Amino acid sequence: MSEVILHHYQLSPYSEKIRLALGLKGQSWRSVEIPVWTPRPKLTPMTGGYRRTPVLQIGAEFYCDTLLILHVIEKLGSSGALYPKGEAGLAKAFGWWIEKGSFMNAVCLTIGNMAGKIPQELVDERRPLFRVNLDPQALLPRRPIFLQRVNAHLAWLAEVLSDGRKFILGENPSAADLSAYHPIWFARQNGGPEIGELIAFPDVVDPWYARVAALGHGQHTDMTPDDAIEIARVNQPGEPGGWSPEAQKVGIRRGDRVSVTPDDYGNPVHGNVLAWTADEIVIRHEDPSVGMVNLHFPRIGFDVAAVAEAA
Repeated sequence: MSEVILHHYQLSPYSEKIRLALGLKGQSWRSVEIPVWTPRPKLTPMTGGYRRTPVLQIGAEFYCDTLLILHVIEKLGSSGALYPKGEAGLAKAFGWWIEKGSFMNAVCLTIGNMAGKIPQELVDERRPLFRVNLDPQALLPRRPIFLQRVNAHLAWLAEVLSDGRKFILGENPSAADLSAYHPIWFARQNGGPEIGELIAFPDVVDPWYARVAALGHGQHTDMTPDDAIEIARVNQPGEPGGWSPEAQKVGIRRGDRVSVTPDDYGNPVHGNVLAWTADEIVIRHEDPSVGMVNLHFPRIGFDVAAVAEAA
């Protein structure tokens, strides 16, 4: 198997989620640092302009969105379990709830306290992507709203942990813990002491937070973007065969040119659809500098639509 390559940047909370997953699984990996905001001239040819972070690369296969990346990592390492047997559905459902409920509120609460620390280029680039004005001066007056929302979800997290369990599903960490952890991590890392004091961290949350942080990031070494491009170029993408009748019912046939777009925020990516299963959509992307690659997306959280063939 080709090396596991993570395209990410240090500030990204979703990247921290995946770095911890690699640590939980005891997986060695290669680290490619990408720019915090676009343009990303080295990554774009490989991913067709997909803008979310992180992206996991294995050869000429690129996995987009942490919901799918976690499932890929689960199959790699020999230690730990991101989706414990018999509890995978709970881990998925818990992760979906807490990320959807807390992530953007934690980000807006934190950035509202970062005046003078956020580059204007980042604010301008994220505004159409998130559909939120991330200028700290715009967010600060809304602090009470964001704080209420974050604290409400933390109260539920505390209720789950209140019986003395070490992690959300019991004695061992899972994907559910990583999903709950990374919005809090972003706030604590970047919001300063004031945000740390404002957020109501119940007593049971702090020791849980420390246990998740202690998972670490596994063993990793740096890789240049050019080396990652070369790995994609010299490897051949697979030919996935999974195909659900559901696709034809919504007007999609194997080989059709489609757009794949996040259902909350983000931009569409285009390619020819190769696979459609209960969990995954795979499209073929081609670029002169890279050749052919496969882009993998989770079914949950992404919409697929047929588009006209490229001229």
